[in-house]
Amino acid sequence: MPSLTIPNARRVDSQRLLSVVAIPLAAAIAMAAAVAATGSVTDPIGEAGGALAFVLEFAKFCYLAVATAHLSGAIAERIGGGMAAGLWLDEFDAPEPLSKEEFWQAFPNHVDGAAIAGAVALFCIALG
Repeated sequence: MPSLTIPNARRVDSQRLLSVVAIPLAAAIAMAAAVAATGSVTDPIGEAGGALAFVLEFAKFCYLAVATAHLSGAIAERIGGGMAAGLWLDEFDAPEPLSKEEFWQAFPNHVDGAAIAGAVALFCIALG
């Protein structure tokens, strides 16, 4: 029987984890609040079926966008062999870009990010 090895993360990148988990939720809440506050003739929360359903639609949208971005980043990095993506703020502090191996050994990498965001989007679909 062939052995199955699961890649291990050597470190957890808290900025990337924050960008996958918390920032899309904050964006969804901000967008939902802005739409609810600027509702004109119609009541957008009432049309959505309540406040929870209204916020879940925005959360689903944000997490699907994050999942798509991470999945396309993984595909582009693997096919194109380009430089690994990082947070744009890091490029000023880092003396040189991360190597591919170092990028993929951190949690969450592109595939982890796509899986996490996709799972949260599916959870929002199941709740809504």
